Amino acid sequence: MHSIAIVIPAYNEAASIVANLAVIRAAVDDIAGADIMLVVIDDGSADGTAAAVRQLHTKDPRVHLLCMNRHYGKEAAIAAGLQAMRHCDAVLVMDSDLQHPPALIPAMVEHWRQGARVVEAVKESRGNESYLRGKLAGMFYRSFNYFTRLGIDGHTDFKLLDKEVVNACCDLPEHGRFFRGLIAWLGFETVQLPFNVPPSTRQRSAWGQGALFRYAIDSITSFTALPLQIVTVLGGLTFLLSMVIGAMALEDKLAGRAVDGFTTVILLILIIGSVLMFSVGLIGIYVGRIYDEVKRRPNFLINRQQSTLHDKSTSHD
Repeated sequence: MHSIAIVIPAYNEAASIVANLAVIRAAVDDIAGADIMLVVIDDGSADGTAAAVRQLHTKDPRVHLLCMNRHYGKEAAIAAGLQAMRHCDAVLVMDSDLQHPPALIPAMVEHWRQGARVVEAVKESRGNESYLRGKLAGMFYRSFNYFTRLGIDGHTDFKLLDKEVVNACCDLPEHGRFFRGLIAWLGFETVQLPFNVPPSTRQRSAWGQGALFRYAIDSITSFTALPLQIVTVLGGLTFLLSMVIGAMALEDKLAGRAVDGFTTVILLILIIGSVLMFSVGLIGIYVGRIYDEVKRRPNFLINRQQSTLHDKSTSHD
């Protein structure tokens, strides 16, 4: 019997979590030779998500609850689930809103049994996502691929990981985590399964545009310092532009065509000032990441009184 844990981060899902877990359980009931447990990671929900899962646990002991002390974010919830279930033979991560089709789970398990260390579901289409969000997502993936040389276009958090991969991921010491990028960076043998994104059971997305933008910046800067080279490029371009404008101004002065005013000086000040402010902001992002890393503060804390899991490894990451 293989032990497989399905880690399901959830945040304010009280209205649909019980029904969605029933769909997931139905999809895995026919998988032979596997002891499968569902572990809901409640990421500090303000509604009755934790209570609903806890009540379900009394009826079905395969369903477990791991409560975070507060809302730490999805990446921390995934890290907590992997840390808690790293003793299992495999761990599968999926969303709680059924946008990751549970019907794919048997095929993912089968590929894993055939030797794949990572089995991941990759989006063929983005479902009913808005045009703007689709374009922004495309820009993020192109930027991430360009800066990091890690191709994750269409990748999702819907992945089945072998125990070896889970342990390797959990042993990474960094604080700022981007699950999809980390799995790609580890480089284990991977099988991909395409799927079309179905409608979400959530009434509204938990991710606003601002949150997605911050998530994109954090994801890219956690994997590469290449954007810092933009500062060097901008400095070089500004220097060349300054040389051209300076030469033109000197030529006008020597030819007696110079006119009164400070247009050239103002342009130079605006250009150089803009580049300097952009550069300081970009450097500040990386300094902030260094600050977060050197603090070594845990990514999460577990509320043991509210959880049905009581493994000592789940205290922090």
